[in-house]
Amino acid sequence: MVIHDRDIDRFADRSRELWSDRTMSDMKYRQNNFLRCCGNCPFASLLAFIITIVGTSIFCGCLYYPIRTSIEQINNAFETEYVDFEWIRILRLTVIFILAIMGSFSFILLIVGSLATGATRHQVYTGFRSRLGGRIATGFFTFVVYIMLLIWLIIMISMMIPCIGLYILEHRCTETWIVQTASGWPNTASPVACLTPGTYGIPVPKHKPDVKVCQHKFNELCALTTHTLKFWAGLVGSFFVVMGLIHFLCCLAANYAHIRDGRKLHDYEEAIREELEISKLNQ
Repeated sequence: MVIHDRDIDRFADRSRELWSDRTMSDMKYRQNNFLRCCGNCPFASLLAFIITIVGTSIFCGCLYYPIRTSIEQINNAFETEYVDFEWIRILRLTVIFILAIMGSFSFILLIVGSLATGATRHQVYTGFRSRLGGRIATGFFTFVVYIMLLIWLIIMISMMIPCIGLYILEHRCTETWIVQTASGWPNTASPVACLTPGTYGIPVPKHKPDVKVCQHKFNELCALTTHTLKFWAGLVGSFFVVMGLIHFLCCLAANYAHIRDGRKLHDYEEAIREELEISKLNQ
C-alpha cells in the first residue's frame, strides 16, 4: 500500500481541525462551572459506591438480629448446643465489622475513581512518578476488589442455605398444621408433629444420635419462619454487593487504561500545538 504526501497532509490538517475543535470545546467547558463539576465527578464509581453501600446495609441490617434469635431457637428446640453462645456474639460483631470495612473500602475506591476522572486526572497524574504510582495503586485496588468479590460470592452462595432451609421448614409447618379433613375444613386438632434433623441432612450430636423435636418444640422451631423474609433480604443485599464490586472492578480497569494512555494523548496534543504554532509563524 502506497501512502502519498497529500494523504499525509490531509490527515495532518484533519488532526489540526479536530484539535482546534476540542480546544474550543475545552474553553467553553472551563467557562461552565456546572459542566466542569460534572466532568470531575466519577459517575461510574459513584454508582458502584451507592450499590455497594446499599447492599451492605441491607445485608448487615437484616442479619444482625435474626442471627441471635435463630441460633437460640434452634438450640432450645433441639435441647442441644448446636452453636456455642459465644459464637453468637462473634457473628454479630462480624456483621458490624463487615459494614464498617465495606463502607470505608467503598469510600476509598470512590476517591481513587475521582483522582482518575476527567480534568482531575490531568492535574494529579502529570509526571512519570505520579503516573507510575497511580497505576500501582489502581492495580493494587483491582487485586483487592477481585479477592473481595470472590469472598462475597462465597457469602452469597452460603446465604442460600438458610434461605432454602427456612423455605422447606415453612412448608413443613404449613403441611403439618393445616390438614384438610373430609369436609374440606382445616383440622384444628393438634397433630403429632415431629422433625428429625438427619432427614434433612442436618448433622446431629454424637451424644444424641436420635435427637428430634415434637409437638410444642416443633412449634418453637416453626417460629423460625418469621425470619424468612429477612434472610432472603440478606441474600438480595449480598447480590447487590457482588454487583457493586463487579462495577468497581470495571471502573478500576478503565481508570488504569486512562492513566496509562494519558501521557500518550498529552504528547500528541503537544505535537499538534507546536505544529499549529509553526504554521502560524510561517503564514
